[in-house]
Amino acid sequence: MQVTISFNDKELEVEVEENATVLGLKHRLRDKLSLQPLAQELEFEGFILQNHGKTLRSYHIGDNAKIVLRELFGISIHVVKQDHKDGKPDPQFPISVHKENTIGFLKEMLSIKYGVEFTHMKLGLSSMWNNNLHDSTKIGAYNLRDTSILYAFEM
Repeated sequence: MQVTISFNDKELEVEVEENATVLGLKHRLRDKLSLQPLAQELEFEGFILQNHGKTLRSYHIGDNAKIVLRELFGISIHVVKQDHKDGKPDPQFPISVHKENTIGFLKEMLSIKYGVEFTHMKLGLSSMWNNNLHDSTKIGAYNLRDTSILYAFEM
């Protein structure tokens, strides 16, 4: 069967077997786009496709389906403490994101993944307090790249 992959405002036709898995499709895309499977997020009709042995058919993906591909990259969030009375270093939290995520969504993901209430923190590009990133703005607008570091401040 043939599926259409939408990636970076371009479309790519990909031929896959009828019983292809999500991971199998990601490997095919790696060969075509030089993008590692772990750096790929695939979405079909609002659902993020999981690698765990699921087939494309299990997501009701058939011939001529359109799948959105987003490139994931890793960033770290460095929490800046107001005081260092406990003598411990400031905590850092790694997370995978894509350029279409908003800063607000990033805070929600961090809160869910790490159990830290990031929704009550400001995020910035440097360790200076006055460079607040806006919750409604997409990460791509800030030109973040793999290994970028953001700083979190308690409000």
